[in-house]
Amino acid sequence: MINLLENTLRDGSYVIDFQFNKQQTADVVGGLQGLGFKMIEVGHGLGLGAWNNPKCGLSAENDEAYITAAKKVAGDAKIAAFFIPGIGNEDDIRAAAANGLDFIRIGTNINEFRKAKPFVELARSLGLMVAVNLMKSYAVKSYEFSRIVEEIDSWQLADVIYLVDSAGCMMTQEVDEYIDRTKQRITTELGFHGHNNLSMAIANSIQAVQSGATYVDTCVRGMGRSAGNAQTEIMIWMLSKMGIDMGVDLYALYQFADEVVVPAMTRMQGLSSEEIHIGVSKFHSSYMPFVNKAVEKYGVPKKELIKRVSDINCLNPTEKLFDEIAEKISNYG
Repeated sequence: MINLLENTLRDGSYVIDFQFNKQQTADVVGGLQGLGFKMIEVGHGLGLGAWNNPKCGLSAENDEAYITAAKKVAGDAKIAAFFIPGIGNEDDIRAAAANGLDFIRIGTNINEFRKAKPFVELARSLGLMVAVNLMKSYAVKSYEFSRIVEEIDSWQLADVIYLVDSAGCMMTQEVDEYIDRTKQRITTELGFHGHNNLSMAIANSIQAVQSGATYVDTCVRGMGRSAGNAQTEIMIWMLSKMGIDMGVDLYALYQFADEVVVPAMTRMQGLSSEEIHIGVSKFHSSYMPFVNKAVEKYGVPKKELIKRVSDINCLNPTEKLFDEIAEKISNYG
């Protein structure tokens, strides 16, 4: 089973200087839950305890506000938060658990992984699902990564251990090597968190799944620190191409991204829904004038028209075909 941990409200908060408010949090969580997402991370980009630390960047709300706003609309989705020892403390974890947090991810630089253990123990004692995020995983060789993960696995405390490409610098063969050689030695599930600095976040996330990771992080519109994260909309489609149905309607996700997430962004990241849909549909953009004319004439949804025409003829569709399909959509849906 593949689990997508939706990070728009946490890692994506870097894009807007951590200024998601309670209402936006509720709108995004409610929208994601309604679309079928089961795990949603909220809060300051640097995790619990960072919200009032000037060195981290002050957020619009405190930890309690983010968690409670999310929980009110989460339904059956699990609400997660991030935690870095030294930025947050034990009281922050206790308060988060008391406010209804379901899942905590405890992150350290990979060379400091043992600092995570007491916080993992505390989180487990509070009944939280726990992940260990090995930030900057690429700083060690794959065999060293495996040894570290084996030690964490021996704690028998974590539900997931994450390979983290914090700089967006890894290649797919590296992701495969780190995950494949490690999964054979442990019982704990593996996850992957990738950034997009070399435009590899999606490719690496797909490779992680193919190599045996069962948790992958994504953000709507590819929002996230630096160059951003693997884009949720693309990952949903690519997983479906691999035969993995996440139960999310892509057209509804496009609409959610355009109407709820994009208006909150102060700078753009990722690809637009139209750009993605051109790839999804195998549609050559040179035919867009035909699309626009048919949409204007018949008042039909552009993305549906593109897909239905391309499903018939993606090589050289005629203006007549666009008109015929648009008329059918208009008359019969």
